[in-house]
Amino acid sequence: MKIVLFSKSPMAAAPWELFKALRKYTNHTIDLINVSHSYRDGRVFPYHLLFRSDNGTARKALRNGDVWHVNNYLMIELKTMRRGHRVLAQFHSLPRLGNWRELMQFADVCYTIAQPNQEKEYRLPGLPNIIDPDEYIPAKRGGKTRIAFAPSSKAPVGRPMSKGYDEVKTILDGIASERDVEIDWIEGIPYEENLKRKSRAHILIDDVVTGNWHRTALEGACFACAVLSSHKCDHFHHSTLRALKQDLLKLIDFPVLRKEFQERSRIWALRDWHAVDRVKEYEQAYERMLND
Repeated sequence: MKIVLFSKSPMAAAPWELFKALRKYTNHTIDLINVSHSYRDGRVFPYHLLFRSDNGTARKALRNGDVWHVNNYLMIELKTMRRGHRVLAQFHSLPRLGNWRELMQFADVCYTIAQPNQEKEYRLPGLPNIIDPDEYIPAKRGGKTRIAFAPSSKAPVGRPMSKGYDEVKTILDGIASERDVEIDWIEGIPYEENLKRKSRAHILIDDVVTGNWHRTALEGACFACAVLSSHKCDHFHHSTLRALKQDLLKLIDFPVLRKEFQERSRIWALRDWHAVDRVKEYEQAYERMLND
């Protein structure tokens, strides 16, 4: 099977991580085509092929593909290039962005990502955000407790994409004035550097606002961080904006408890969310579509 992943934006590296896992753990021919590999805020991501007017390699990959896996946005060029290709669309964003209705109509099958708020919003089956814990392993940590936060949005509380930007900053400033800790505010930097800094954190705040979880939680789990999330589960430390300060102080003051949550997150990533297993869900979705 020849599979082409197509993404207008980096999608926080979700297509990139899926691309790597499909190449590593399946026998299919895989290409990833991005229209852009960066965001305006300075975040830059790895890429395979760029969709440019002078990039014949990307266009050839599209023409030769059996399956097009299109993320979030429909590009007009795909309409003109489609010649019997089967199209799987996957929707990530909250709230819904761009010409998602057109992409739904263009696709043969539609999915979202397997995260609580996306499944609720799109009312579609979810396919997992992929990450490989064999590639993102815990770093040696020492010294002061390091708390990291990597907000991808400044949206105020109440919006579906809010990470509580201002509120979390106020809480972390207060923590830093009461405890001898390091606060690592990760924003607007390239993907690889972003991951490197997360790997050094003892505690990683994901989303304590919406009840959802994101790629940050997956990255933190791989790195054996104590991940704080308002999504209730055994492998993350449940927290909310109201309880965040109290929960952070508890993890700072009781290293044994912190260590327990660090171990839980890593074990979950290895046992329940490993790319070698999760990528099969995509492989099966592609095969079902082709055989339908």
